[in-house]
Amino acid sequence: MAPTITGSIISREQLPLTNKLRKPIVEKIRRERINSSIEKLKSLLGQEFLKQQPDSRQEKADILEMTLDFLRRSQNPSGCSTAAHDGHSRCAQEAVNFLSQCPVQTPSHRRLLKHFLHMQPSTENNTHQLHSPDAKSSSKEETLALWRPW
Repeated sequence: MAPTITGSIISREQLPLTNKLRKPIVEKIRRERINSSIEKLKSLLGQEFLKQQPDSRQEKADILEMTLDFLRRSQNPSGCSTAAHDGHSRCAQEAVNFLSQCPVQTPSHRRLLKHFLHMQPSTENNTHQLHSPDAKSSSKEETLALWRPW
């Protein structure tokens, strides 16, 4: 007897019928996922919604727009970080000035000075300090100190 597989073969007439039955179910699942994600966004950004429209009912489009606005503001570093960047640059410059005035120059001292100089925008003063004989000898000393025969 030959095995029969008639149960797994779907006729061409039944194929559009199964797709027609499956389509509303798939659409319902897709809508549920969208609504669930929008509700999660709404709960995550609850305080943000209260700031902008405290008493109004939020529509899905409003929630998505507010989420985009929030993400744009949080990714834009120019808002409050200008003062922080200026302060950081000033602090690094003061550290460079202090380290440059120290009479004792150890290899770790030179490495730290070089690190601070690389953090700052390139200026003639910084490049002069980097190409000074002390800086060249310190890189040779560091290379020799790091080499190990084993």
